[in-house]
Amino acid sequence: MKNMKTLQATLAAVLLGTTAVRAAETVNVDDRLKKLEKTVDTLQQENKDLKVQLGWDAKNPVAFVKAGGKESKISLGGFVHGQGEFGGVPDARFAGIKDRFFLRRARIAVAGSFKEHFDFKFETDLGANSLSERTGYAGQLTDAFVNWNRYEAANVKFGQFKAPFGYEQLVSDTKLLTIERSLSNDRLTDGRQIGLGVAGNFYNKRLGYSVGMFNGTSVNNSFNDNDNFMYVGRLTAVPLVKKVGKEELRWSIGLDGLYDENAALSRGGGFGFDSNLTTAGTDNLFTGHRTAFGVDSQLSWGRFGLEGEFLRAQFEPANGVPSASLDAQGWYAMGTFYVLPKKLQALLKYESFDPNLDKAGNKSETWTLGLTYYLKGDDIKFAVNYLLGDQGNGLADNQGRLLTRLQFVF
Repeated sequence: MKNMKTLQATLAAVLLGTTAVRAAETVNVDDRLKKLEKTVDTLQQENKDLKVQLGWDAKNPVAFVKAGGKESKISLGGFVHGQGEFGGVPDARFAGIKDRFFLRRARIAVAGSFKEHFDFKFETDLGANSLSERTGYAGQLTDAFVNWNRYEAANVKFGQFKAPFGYEQLVSDTKLLTIERSLSNDRLTDGRQIGLGVAGNFYNKRLGYSVGMFNGTSVNNSFNDNDNFMYVGRLTAVPLVKKVGKEELRWSIGLDGLYDENAALSRGGGFGFDSNLTTAGTDNLFTGHRTAFGVDSQLSWGRFGLEGEFLRAQFEPANGVPSASLDAQGWYAMGTFYVLPKKLQALLKYESFDPNLDKAGNKSETWTLGLTYYLKGDDIKFAVNYLLGDQGNGLADNQGRLLTRLQFVF
């Protein structure tokens, strides 16, 4: 009898143990199934996101750019600015230009990077790339540089790129809020140049600098007009970033400086420079010393934006024409407001440019009223600007011109 009770107890213990093991195995299987389902869901979402990034619609094959060298990353892209404009002459850049449609810019760019801390960009423009009338489009180089990016505090760049002078000049053409930059920016900054630059950021990009030395002979020229270089520098700071209400308030400032010595370099109209006094009229070629500085500021809060820039340059012509020393300056102020958040933006801009402060009556003033509709951010947007300006120099006042632009980034 005693043995029977012992056997029953043993069998009961075995049954209980088996049940516990099976219950544990069931729980373990359930956990594994849940983890597996979660992993599958994650993979499906990643696959969906990857298809969107690659632009795959399940109908056409995906196109890839294959690196020809040992690049770790390479990309192909560009953008198109289709433009139409109608009306009068609000400033000197539109003199003699009739109503028209044209390709303001049509650019293709290749960019990439190497694991050895180098990146590069090569960009060409197949459009007009200018407001001036042209009888035929021809490809021309815009950016072509190599950049050593080992240290955030000191990137070293060589090639053709924008000289770091002038805030509005340095804003990308696809990010610019107005269709065209201000007249003072066109006349007093130097755009792209061939040279060497160093740039860096500190304190989570709250402070930055950029300096460079360039030939100073404008874009797509392989010569230096003398044995001197153009020296340029820019400092930037973001003194304020804070939450005000539900929106971020951000305030940025910048300071520029430039020194150059030119030999018969075109500076555009309005200054009165003339390198050849034996011919009639002025050729707008400047030979002599030039120093310039600029200051700018940008403020944004929610739907609102406010920015402005002041530029001033002193020219000392070698032949004293139109004077031994000439001071020119220009500035603009602009306010923006999103009528529809991130979709429809309105702007109002005032600008002034005086190519010779010692000469009366030659200051131009222009108002710009604009609307921009962002169909897909900056990738696809449509802008309309109406410019109303006085050219100065006794020319017709209060002339208006309507500018329209479709931007497509690919």
